[in-house]
Amino acid sequence: MTNITLKFNKGYISVWLRILRFRTIRNSLRLTNMSAPVVADTKQDMELNCRFDMESEELYAIKWYKDDQEFFRYMPHQQPHIMAFPVSGVHLALQNTDCDRIHCKVQLTKLTRHHSDGAYRCEVSSEAPTFRLAAETHNITVATLPKEKPRIQGLEETYNEGDILSANCTSSPSDPAAIVTWFIHNQPAPQKFIEEMRTSDNDGLLFRSVSLRFQVNRKYTQGDSDNIELRCVSTLPGVPFPPQETSYTISLKIHRPQVVSNQKLHWLNSSSVKPFQQYWVVLFLATTTVRW
Repeated sequence: MTNITLKFNKGYISVWLRILRFRTIRNSLRLTNMSAPVVADTKQDMELNCRFDMESEELYAIKWYKDDQEFFRYMPHQQPHIMAFPVSGVHLALQNTDCDRIHCKVQLTKLTRHHSDGAYRCEVSSEAPTFRLAAETHNITVATLPKEKPRIQGLEETYNEGDILSANCTSSPSDPAAIVTWFIHNQPAPQKFIEEMRTSDNDGLLFRSVSLRFQVNRKYTQGDSDNIELRCVSTLPGVPFPPQETSYTISLKIHRPQVVSNQKLHWLNSSSVKPFQQYWVVLFLATTTVRW
């Protein structure tokens, strides 16, 4: 009987411990969402936002870090409520910060590619006696993104078979410099067709100009079409930014030999046509074909 009672008591206690643990988890601090860009453009300010649920606990502090270095702190029960700390690449727009018991938004300005990118963390902590902590980290890449798609110049709408095609594709200024690739019918253009040049504009941003030059012929057409599709694609190395592309379709004039129809041959073989007449007709057709 004693053993049964002990087992019952142990089971009863175990159930209650699980219930208390569940209620403790349910009533504890949790970070619900942190929003941050995957790629931040140096031409714009960057906004970071952290949302959390204190449940039954009291907020102690909200802290923002870059690469484990604290650059911002909000403490509602202390004066001043807001403190900022110097960190390389981080420039706070304090007038645009907004923090309370459920969220904290900060805005960074004057971003630079080599100093502002990194791991950004939002950390929320509760008051005594629990001193719980909730945090989330996002990696952010900083770059100067291109404003426009790559620009193609020098192409004609129509080419004769055997003509030399010469065109140029230039990426929009960016940092880092874009990688520019020419495609012919979705296949990278052979390297022997490519020439490349890299330069800088007045703002220190880089653009890449790549020329394409080759002799057009029917082997570059696709299927029964007499068209050649050319495409220029620019990508930013090491930056998770979608490729930018511009396409252009040219028409190729293919020289096809003139074919004498069966009707003409039947007429030539007719018994009503004398031999000397057949000779002059054949000579006329041959001359016309050569001239064409």
